[in-house]
Amino acid sequence: MPERYLGKFLGKYRVDELIGSGGFAWVYRGYDPELDIPVALKVLKPQFAGDPSFEERFRREASTAAKLRHPNIVKIYAVGRDGDAVYFAMDYLPSGLADKLEATPYLPEEFVVRVGIDVARALGFAHREGVVHRDIKVDNILFDPHGNAVVADFGIARAVTGYTNQTGTNMVVGTPQYFAPEQARAKPLDGRADIYSLGVSLYRAATGRLPFEGDDWYEIARQHVEENPPSPRSINAAISPAFERVILRCLAKHPDDRPTTGEQLADELAAVLAHPNEAGPRTSYLSPAEMPTLVTPLELVRSTRGWRRVAPLVVLVVALGGAAVALATRREAIRGGAASARDSLARDSAAATTATGAPAAANVGSRPDSVTRGDSAARAGEAGRPRPAAPTTGRLAVVAPPSARITVNGQAVSDGTWRNDSLKPGEYLVGASIPAIGGCSWASVEQRVRVRAGGAHSVTLTPRSCGTIVINLRNVTSGARYSVVSADGAVRREGGLPLDGGVVVPVGQYRVSAQQPLCAPYSDDNVMVAADRTTRLTFSVICER
Repeated sequence: MPERYLGKFLGKYRVDELIGSGGFAWVYRGYDPELDIPVALKVLKPQFAGDPSFEERFRREASTAAKLRHPNIVKIYAVGRDGDAVYFAMDYLPSGLADKLEATPYLPEEFVVRVGIDVARALGFAHREGVVHRDIKVDNILFDPHGNAVVADFGIARAVTGYTNQTGTNMVVGTPQYFAPEQARAKPLDGRADIYSLGVSLYRAATGRLPFEGDDWYEIARQHVEENPPSPRSINAAISPAFERVILRCLAKHPDDRPTTGEQLADELAAVLAHPNEAGPRTSYLSPAEMPTLVTPLELVRSTRGWRRVAPLVVLVVALGGAAVALATRREAIRGGAASARDSLARDSAAATTATGAPAAANVGSRPDSVTRGDSAARAGEAGRPRPAAPTTGRLAVVAPPSARITVNGQAVSDGTWRNDSLKPGEYLVGASIPAIGGCSWASVEQRVRVRAGGAHSVTLTPRSCGTIVINLRNVTSGARYSVVSADGAVRREGGLPLDGGVVVPVGQYRVSAQQPLCAPYSDDNVMVAADRTTRLTFSVICER
């Protein structure tokens, strides 16, 4: 059980909390007492720790990642064994791209582009070192305390120059939704497979959807090989033409049509920030609107047969050593291919399949679906305009000062005003914060808002900067007290004198008072507090003798 290590030490590291679980390892939040920092501890599960091959793979995972020293790659601190526990310690980064996408379906283009630049630079460095990640996805893109994107889990990476039989050329490692076509076909990989997977991640972050989805990994992988994704701008019209062009270039089926290196991709993304409305040079990619809408049965049979030829070679290892899934027999693969063909033709043809599963020939010029759609349109025209579908999402706008960082459910989504037109119905905690001095609770404000399907909601948040008032009462005696009250009475601070430090309050005008036993009170009604400044007051009171 993963709880067995909680509260204990692995080497010098204290194990505090279980935060994740992969196919063959648990991940904990830990503590390094020497450096006085939190760390993430990845611990090999006990059933694998005694297996020399698994342990060797686990140590190689840590060793591969530890050699990649780059600001946009998670840092590995140590690899070790404590009793039966084999572990390594790395940067603890609690927030990632997947967390942000849980708070909001898609993210602002500028933010996504900057994430892409960071990841592309990390990949460019790793590829120069001979390492292909093989599992780039939103879950493996984290953020450091400064908001920079950091790539995690080079653990299933294979050093190109140190390839071993344990990860053979017929093995596909990764997550199906992010597969490069050559990865799905069990072909040898280079860094351009990571470029493709990063393209999928950018697509997901910018549109709120994956380019390819299906009921099982086989169908998803087939789409990566055979189909083109929907245009990102057809899903989110706010995406600039330039950014769409870069995303689709990353998603090119042939590696030669993608950016060659991570550095080249980073440069292309930087150009998007400078000129977002320029589409750039046209590539050979055809969007769905530019492509023929009809696939003849012969073409479909040819493509599914090509897929069936490579399918028996595929072994899938999902998310760091997850369960391997094999295509058991050629017959099952053929059955799956035929089923896929039938599904694809169901919308465009009424042709039945033959007894062997091969699609029967169809007359392209007399598509039953075309007739059906025509009849439906005619009926709709007769009955009047079709009733629009009920909305399933709501709109939310958060207005804040330009310098404010806006969060939704604890995840940063933008700076300044933010808007999302496709939020799922439910309650959201929105917040805005600005840089401020320590102790300034007014610099961060939050509000709960309930989003309704079809509703439009707006929230204005006004965080405030603070300053400090230092009160020095001469000849202070026991029982002396002060009070600080804003001109509108909304802010009130009071306590005993002498003060240890100062009183932190929002900027504005204040009435400051002080009194002590047997003395006349002192007050000043016109004390001005400026942002990040200290206002010092020194005064005396008249006391009875």
